[in-house]
Amino acid sequence: MDGKRKLNIPRLVNEYRVYLILVLMLLIGTQARRYFTVLNIKSILDSTVLFTMIGSGFTLCMICGHMDLSVGLMANLGAIFAVGLHTLQGLPWAASIAVALLAAAAAGVVNGILVTKGKIHSFIVTLGMQFVLRGIVYIYCGAGEIGVSGDYALGDWLNHQLGGFPLTPKFLITLSVGAVLALILWKTRFGRNVYVTGGNRDTAWLGGVNTTATTIGAFAISGVVSALGGILFAIAQSSAAPNLGEKGISPLMVALAATVIGGTSTYGGKGSVWKTFVAVIALMAMNSALNIIYRKIEIQILANGLILAAVVLYETIVAYFAGKKAGARAQLLLERKRQIAEPSPR
Repeated sequence: MDGKRKLNIPRLVNEYRVYLILVLMLLIGTQARRYFTVLNIKSILDSTVLFTMIGSGFTLCMICGHMDLSVGLMANLGAIFAVGLHTLQGLPWAASIAVALLAAAAAGVVNGILVTKGKIHSFIVTLGMQFVLRGIVYIYCGAGEIGVSGDYALGDWLNHQLGGFPLTPKFLITLSVGAVLALILWKTRFGRNVYVTGGNRDTAWLGGVNTTATTIGAFAISGVVSALGGILFAIAQSSAAPNLGEKGISPLMVALAATVIGGTSTYGGKGSVWKTFVAVIALMAMNSALNIIYRKIEIQILANGLILAAVVLYETIVAYFAGKKAGARAQLLLERKRQIAEPSPR
C-alpha cells in the first residue's frame, strides 16, 4: 500500500451532486434563447426567494430528525398577516412584519412542544398545523386576496435591480438569511446540538444535550424563516393570497425536493441549508429553461418529479450497496473473532 486513500467516485458524486445538477440545468439553459441575459438571471434568482426560505426551515427541522409540513402555511400566515395588518389595520410595515413573524414563531413553538412533550410524530403534528393555519388565514382574509393599498415603496425597493447586476434586495435578504442559518448550524452550540439530536436523540440526551429545547428551537426558527419568505414574496408582489406561490407546483413540494436533492438525510443528523439553497436555484434554473423552450407548466412539474425520483433512487442504491458492504465486513469480523477464540489444532 502506498498510504494514499483510494478515490471514491460514487461518494464524491453523492456529496457534490447538487452542484452537478446545477451545472446540468445551466447546460439545458444553453438550448433556450436569451436564457443567459441579466433580466432572465434576475428572474431566476428572484423566483428562489419563497422556496429557499421555506426549504431552509424544512431542512433545519429535517436535520433535527423531524419533518415540518407546515412551512408552506407558515409562509401564507406571514404574508397574510403582514400585508393585512398594514393594509386593513393601518400598522406600519415594521410592526405588521414583527407581528407576523411572532405569530409564525408561536406556531413553530406549538409544533415543537407537541412533538417533544406530547410525543406525537412530527408528520402528524405539522400536518394538523397545516389545517389550523389554513383556517386562520382564510378567516382573516375572507378567503380572498389582500392587496397593498397605495404604499408601494417597500415593494419597489425589494424589486429594485442593483445596478447592472441581476440582484435585488429581496434576493440578497434571502441569501443573508441562508448564510446566517448555515453559520448557526456550522459554528454554534445550538447548531451542533441540532445535528446530534437528529443523528441519535438518545445519545444526544446522554451527552447532556437539551433535546427538547433544541427541537422546539428548530421548529420556531423554521416558522420564522418560512414566514419571512412569505412576507418578502407578498410585499414584492403587492398582494397576499391564501394560495401563496402555488402555480402548478406546491411550495412545500419544491422545498421537500430541494432538501432531498441538497443531500439532507430523511433520518436526520445530516444536511446543509446552503446545499438546499443551491438546489432551489438549480430547480428554478431548470424551470426557466423549460418555460422558454416548451412554455408548458406540465413539463416543469414532470421534470421536477423526475429529478426528485432520480435522486431518491440513487440514494436507495447507494444505501443498499453500503449496507451490503457493511454487512459483509461484519460477518468477516465475527468469523475472525471466532477463529481467535477457538484453540488452534495441533
